[in-house]
Amino acid sequence: MNSTDSGAGDLYEMMTYLLVIIFSAIIMVAWLKRRGKRKGRKDER
Repeated sequence: MNSTDSGAGDLYEMMTYLLVIIFSAIIMVAWLKRRGKRKGRKDER
C-alpha cells in the first residue's frame, strides 16, 4: 500500500480547503467594502 499517496491527497485536500476559505473571505471583505462605500457617502464621487 502506498501511504505516501494518501498523505499527499490529504495535504492537497487541506490546501484546497484553505484556499477556498481564504478566497471567500477576500471576496466577502471586498464586497462589504464596496457596499459600505456605495451606502456611506453620496456626495463622494
